[in-house]
Amino acid sequence: MISIPTTDYVNSSFAVIVLGNKFLLQKRDNKKSIWYPSMLGLFGGKIEVNESPYEAIQREIFEETNLKIKNFQFICSISICKKNKLYNRNVYSTAIKYLPNNFKVNEGRGYLEVEDKNIHKLKKKIVPNDYIAISNYLRIKRKLYLC
Repeated sequence: MISIPTTDYVNSSFAVIVLGNKFLLQKRDNKKSIWYPSMLGLFGGKIEVNESPYEAIQREIFEETNLKIKNFQFICSISICKKNKLYNRNVYSTAIKYLPNNFKVNEGRGYLEVEDKNIHKLKKKIVPNDYIAISNYLRIKRKLYLC
């Protein structure tokens, strides 16, 4: 039987946003109070009380980018144990054709578009769990494997 370290769960939803053959990544703030400051990561965040993971990803993407996206596909769930808390990250994906005029990064230090063929070159600059999520996306959707 698997032992769960605590009942103190913090759940979140994040999105692999695909823009043609590129991934849209957030440039994270340089704050010591957040996980992986100054790295690249997926857009998303905490699931609020009485909110489903799917509702959370729609809300978070809108809050962080002004993108109103209705359709996401579930990719995977990643659980992390840190400081005796279990964190569950639900990962979704969506594809968009272009960044609309109202696109704006409202959290973090901006964004970066990274071609799928170059994502492995940024492995050490991407939040580890987000790199795993992107890897899962590529494996499931495109039958590509990252190292």
